[in-house]
Amino acid sequence: MRDAVLAEIREIALPLAEATMTSLYAAPLPDVVPALERIVTDADADLGFRLFLRALKAYFVEIDEGTLNRFCALGERFGYHELAVEDGNLNIRYSDLAD
Repeated sequence: MRDAVLAEIREIALPLAEATMTSLYAAPLPDVVPALERIVTDADADLGFRLFLRALKAYFVEIDEGTLNRFCALGERFGYHELAVEDGNLNIRYSDLAD
């Protein structure tokens, strides 16, 4: 599970790091990505994933539907209720709203 969580963190590392330094609504949080990686590797992948989701929500980092689906699948592997991942606070870019 550690590798899967680390892969997701690294996939969104740049937008997350940028958002934590430029947000008008939340305090700057330098070095958030290395901190999350250390939590996953040195402490617990479950805790690291939960904190990662919280950071994405707090800093309103945009993700796409594919990323959301991966997060949900990873959450299932941890045994999360579906609302533990997507509780309405993730910033999701939907690819096709015209249907």
